[in-house]
Amino acid sequence: MTNELRTTRRLSAWHEGRPLPRGEKVNVHVGDDDEILCLSFVRMGGESLPWAVAIGHPHEEPRLFAVPDPRDRDMVADMMVEAGRIILEHFGHPGFASDVDEVMSVYEFRQIWVPGTSHLELLHSIAFAYARTTWQRPDVEVLRALGNLANCLFVEAQRPGQQTVIVASDALTTAFDFPSSPVRHAHLGHLLAWMGREKTRESRHRAATEAEKSSVATTLDPEFERTELESLVERWNAPPREQRVAKGRKVARAISDVLGGQLRHRHSLTVRAIDKLRRDPRGPNPGLSDLVRIGTDKFGRLWWDQVLRELSDDPEVREYWPGLRGDNSARQAAFSYQQRVAASRQVMHSLVHGDRALQEEELLRGHGVRAKVVAVDNGGGRWTLVHDFPALPDIKVGGSLAIAGAPKLQVKVQSVSVEDRTIIVSPSWSAPKYSSGPMAKRASDPTWRGRQLILIEDFPVHFTESMGYRINAKTESGFDILDYFRREIATDLGRDEGEDE
Repeated sequence: MTNELRTTRRLSAWHEGRPLPRGEKVNVHVGDDDEILCLSFVRMGGESLPWAVAIGHPHEEPRLFAVPDPRDRDMVADMMVEAGRIILEHFGHPGFASDVDEVMSVYEFRQIWVPGTSHLELLHSIAFAYARTTWQRPDVEVLRALGNLANCLFVEAQRPGQQTVIVASDALTTAFDFPSSPVRHAHLGHLLAWMGREKTRESRHRAATEAEKSSVATTLDPEFERTELESLVERWNAPPREQRVAKGRKVARAISDVLGGQLRHRHSLTVRAIDKLRRDPRGPNPGLSDLVRIGTDKFGRLWWDQVLRELSDDPEVREYWPGLRGDNSARQAAFSYQQRVAASRQVMHSLVHGDRALQEEELLRGHGVRAKVVAVDNGGGRWTLVHDFPALPDIKVGGSLAIAGAPKLQVKVQSVSVEDRTIIVSPSWSAPKYSSGPMAKRASDPTWRGRQLILIEDFPVHFTESMGYRINAKTESGFDILDYFRREIATDLGRDEGEDE
């Protein structure tokens, strides 16, 4: 969506005094309750690991885990071992199944929902802490498995169109246009307050402003942390270290109660967001099934296959876990860029045919044309179109366009005339394609004449993705621009490029 269109829609929402549905369909997949695990964190200011964790399915009370002082890494590790077992079991890790008979033979789709992006970022911190740890603990394998899963979830969350890791605030802004500044859209409570039962714009605005006063991020409100928790933590740390557990049980329970209230608030907001999307009368976009299928395959390769390799008894089979620091070279970064370009176009290819609002956005981007069929010639092998939007279409001769709503009905552009706004295309089908619904007609069917169509650019997603794999595999340096400067230096010095410097 263009910035101008976003601004226009926010202004329209403000004029109406409520969030407005974005599109004809909900373009976020909401799994079944047993497929979803809601995860919320709270951390102490200045600390990188959780102080407390809430885990639970939408239909059940969350399980709460907390430590009196998160600066004690041993206690945090003990907590994360307990929480980690639940998360690993949810994703079907063979080593943590509660019932041996229920161990998955292949990876099955699972979702994790978090209230906001700061909770997603804390998964990355957990990965840094535990994925490569050499800690001498009897349960260190649980921490490593949790760290690797957290890292894979964080990596998968960066891929456009993925439906495995859902940030609840992002899911709502994908489905609705809110009458407030984008900087406020990261606050889940703010968004849900706008969607509340208040009747007027002013009352909704007051509710949203009030909701912003309660933190939903991983960090607590500083004033709340000072007044409610600082003295309790000091009391916990007063006895000698070896006596704290025995003498501080009451204090630990008090700290857990305070943190539990904060976690329940975050968990309840996440569940409310899920419920809002489920109850939306628009229904889900039918193209989401493709994204779920693709995401299941991608995450299965990223995480599940490596788990099986890790558990293999074959010493020659080694697992490959993604790096914790992202791309380690320009080559890897360029490869990742190509894959994300392909993924972003796959998202649009999957969703645009099920949502007319997305089709209009594609037209505004210049990725399509709205035209009327004025002639069907050569037995359906040649159509003449007259377009009315945009005035100067950004389509190329030789390119492929798909009829909106029927992705399998594609036409190839033969010529474009700007003067009389005519486009000559040749349909790629002749017999009816019955999967195309009402448009399942022969290309020669005379009823095509006079019909107005939206034609969307058919981006070669698989070609772009496979091209990235081929170049990455067959070249020594891939897309590394630094090689250009190395060649220039070698030439200036009068050396052959293969000589040692």
